[in-house]
Amino acid sequence: MRLKAILCKGPESIVVGEIGEPKAAAHEVIVEPLYGSICGSDIAICGFHGKKYPGIDPSPDNPVVLGHEWSGVYDGRLVSAGCTLGCHGQAIYPPCPSCTIGREDQCYNRKRIGFEVQGAFSERMAFPISLLFNVPEGLDAKAASQTEPLSVAVNAVKYLGKVDGGKTVLVWGAGPIGFYVMQYAKVMGSNRIFVVDIAEYRLRMAERLGASRTFNPRKEDPVSLIKEETEGAGVDVAFECTGYAPAFNRVIEASRRMGTVVIVSIYGESLIIEHPFREMTDKGLTIKNARLGPADSVRLALKSLAEGSVKPVITHEFDMDEAERAFTVAANPDRYESVKVVIKLG
Repeated sequence: MRLKAILCKGPESIVVGEIGEPKAAAHEVIVEPLYGSICGSDIAICGFHGKKYPGIDPSPDNPVVLGHEWSGVYDGRLVSAGCTLGCHGQAIYPPCPSCTIGREDQCYNRKRIGFEVQGAFSERMAFPISLLFNVPEGLDAKAASQTEPLSVAVNAVKYLGKVDGGKTVLVWGAGPIGFYVMQYAKVMGSNRIFVVDIAEYRLRMAERLGASRTFNPRKEDPVSLIKEETEGAGVDVAFECTGYAPAFNRVIEASRRMGTVVIVSIYGESLIIEHPFREMTDKGLTIKNARLGPADSVRLALKSLAEGSVKPVITHEFDMDEAERAFTVAANPDRYESVKVVIKLG
């Protein structure tokens, strides 16, 4: 039996095509996706605006079934998950050192749905049963599709940034991940959160979601103003969420001595650190990277969505047959004022 799926067949080539029926391994089950959302990495895989995603090269002969942010149905239950298939998700035993301590986001054997294996933008897919999470009562399928991106933010804020009520926070880049980082920093107790972006509609959304102050670097110098707000010290924890290499250097400037910088983005070009290395080390900064969310972050993401402490930042919805249009809107956020675009799959 042939199934409908959203395929990338090359640069900016999005088609609704057909794939074969998935076959579940012994540790997997068949799930039916209901909603999926488009990530910046999906846009990079599909080569919009000349972007590329390292190691993933779709073509007409080797199309990629996209989708790693999703919710769906298994055994009559609404479920969701992260996208990372660590050792447990691939039935690799004994597990690697990372998976042994619950950090499957850093698995030595890591694979991800929608990247190395079939994604969720399809009528059915095989998925490890051990990595499925039941969606709490009251949370609908569309909102639950935000579990994976929020889990990345949870990992960045709680486990890597170690944000708490006494810490000032900077979020540089108000995209979907930036919005979820900002909101989860509030969940963790921070009441001084600065957000930087060049799009006014995103800054307005940040203010509605509870940012303490917002700054547009095209109109003002965020670093100077943040220093003023923090008595010259800078912020305790800074999150670089743009994937724009020069932004990393500004984040370093805005950070206080012995502060923490968490990179929550993927750089499409070489990251060139413009500051003298001595200046960075003299501050005693801790620099970390968050790209994925381990299982505990997935659990906490679902909890926050269900409680309403984190709001989904969905701005557009399309049917599966409108996939090409959905990607156009997601890939051109300034034109359409899009943040998170979702596709109804089932």
